[in-house]
Amino acid sequence: MELIWLLAAVGGLIVAGLVFWSVLVLRKLGTPTRGVKIDVKTRRRSALVIIDIQEDFTRNTGKNAFDPEERKQVLARTNRLISKARQDGEDVIFVQNVFRDLPVILAMKIASGGIGTPGRDGLRLDRELDVGSEPVFEKSIGDTFSNKDFDAYLAEKGIGSLKLVGLDACHCVQLTAKGALQRGYEVEVIEPALLTAFPEKWPSFSTELIGLGARVSDETAVS
Repeated sequence: MELIWLLAAVGGLIVAGLVFWSVLVLRKLGTPTRGVKIDVKTRRRSALVIIDIQEDFTRNTGKNAFDPEERKQVLARTNRLISKARQDGEDVIFVQNVFRDLPVILAMKIASGGIGTPGRDGLRLDRELDVGSEPVFEKSIGDTFSNKDFDAYLAEKGIGSLKLVGLDACHCVQLTAKGALQRGYEVEVIEPALLTAFPEKWPSFSTELIGLGARVSDETAVS
């Protein structure tokens, strides 16, 4: 009997530990990272950062699917921004999300058919996106700065100003913006080149980002 109670107690501790770990992982998913402040005066280059425009998300047919016409317009605007950035000598950077933490993978498989999880064809950048030969950085949580190689690339190139586009505006875009602002970057979020499954939430995030020092623009170059 004592052995049974002992095994039950150990099992309970293991379950509690797994639950606690899962909560921490899921919280990390939606929390902006923190890092060392940059001296923006010495980093005068700017970059257009295209976040998570991947077919698992852009062409999802589930309950949070994007309107095909809206997707088409956003992709066209994004491609115009990419073309303009290249013409202006700005860096163009692509970001690709792949969920790597087991609790998130399980949650996505249960709730969304596994979109964004390893091994899927839909992880590729959208077929209509003008990717070219620019760098692609992978992340597994909302804030792109969670990938230290991304941060190092910006430092190497002397980039201190970021223009953010992509999806989801209410998650990965706003989290990346907050991660950048915390580090001292100049941040512009280009509203017409954003997609979100939660349009009713975006105005509050937009207001928050402006309050933190970001610029939220309706850049006429993408109309």
